[in-house]
Amino acid sequence: MTSAPAEPLGARIRRLRTGRGWTQRELAEPGYDRGFLAKVETGSRPPSEEMLAYLAQRLGLTVDELRFGRPPGVADELRAALDEGYRDLEQGRVADAEARFADVAKQAAGYHLDDVECYARFCQAEVKWQLFDVSAAQRALEHAEELAAAAPPWLRAMIVHRWSGCRYLSGDAGAAIARVEAELTTRPADPDAELCLLTALIHPLMEMGGLHRARRAADDGRRLARAATRPDFVARFHRQASQVWQAIGRADRADEDLTEAVRLFASVGFDRDAARCRWARGYFLRRLGRLAEARAELTAARDQLAAIGADEGVAGATLELAQVRVRQGAAEDAAALVSEVWPLLARDVEALGEATALRGHIAQARGDLETATRLLREAAEIQTGASLHGAAVSTALRLGDVLRQRGHSDEAIEAYRRGLDSAAGAE
Repeated sequence: MTSAPAEPLGARIRRLRTGRGWTQRELAEPGYDRGFLAKVETGSRPPSEEMLAYLAQRLGLTVDELRFGRPPGVADELRAALDEGYRDLEQGRVADAEARFADVAKQAAGYHLDDVECYARFCQAEVKWQLFDVSAAQRALEHAEELAAAAPPWLRAMIVHRWSGCRYLSGDAGAAIARVEAELTTRPADPDAELCLLTALIHPLMEMGGLHRARRAADDGRRLARAATRPDFVARFHRQASQVWQAIGRADRADEDLTEAVRLFASVGFDRDAARCRWARGYFLRRLGRLAEARAELTAARDQLAAIGADEGVAGATLELAQVRVRQGAAEDAAALVSEVWPLLARDVEALGEATALRGHIAQARGDLETATRLLREAAEIQTGASLHGAAVSTALRLGDVLRQRGHSDEAIEAYRRGLDSAAGAE
């Protein structure tokens, strides 16, 4: 595609008129006289809104197509280009996607297509999200939000969804939840938009210990999913809702959701998200004690995510794989896996806390209880500071057990007490 030409309105009217083989009189009459049209075409007189509407109707165009030089159908063409670019992004062709998004954003701005430009800006934010540049993704989302008033409801919701995700990964889970809940108070009439917002709530709520609120979001989303029209939104919901069903012991429903999410993501060519669902299923299988299956699923997910350059996914799937190896008695293998992804963790407070706790677990498995104590205390501090109460509870319990092993009963009791405090703070 080429950029929109910077053509004066009068010159555009003249070009369109002569392209049809019309004289000035043939275009102008009966509504206006030839002389007035001549002044418009030379730029000496601007057309009124009424005249512009009249000329657009005579030329078979919309007013905005005439005013901004939009070729008929260009908005749909640009949206389709963004959809194709998004599939490129999901399949790891990041440079191709980024170039396409930038080109469409420029064209949309030139044609004054605010809704399309907003979508292009959102897609540019998605590039940063996939590259795990959380602060840049948040800035790009805020840039997209400048045009959100012109965007369709599903896109406005997705901007909020991703912005919330950025705040959560930056350690501000409270702000992440508050923003989404504020958006939900408007009760979006669009089922895709409402489903998107409910999906954004589930994981942060669960990590902060708000299981009952997360369950309500999952139940509401299950109802909305029947009316939603975007397969990717429905798939994201199923992936997140599976966490709730696992937490309340509904393994059958959790497996159904993960299976459906993989199917839906694959149906629209979203390879990255399909791989993330396999990662989620590996976590699920580990929790069920099906360690060999979990290892296979997580290895496949990690390899697929690595192939498309999704660093944040590689880090998460690798940490989960390390958890499996610890449980299989392969502490050295687990330690190597954590070291492999450690450079990727500094930008994600949740993953950093998880990895630090895992290193404490590995040290415990090795019998190095002093190192385990230090690492578990560090992990608990990270998780508590980021309001990740669910993770902090688990870490505090393990720390208490390690301290008890060392014979430090009073310190162990204090660690358990802090775990109870974290659990209470989650409610």
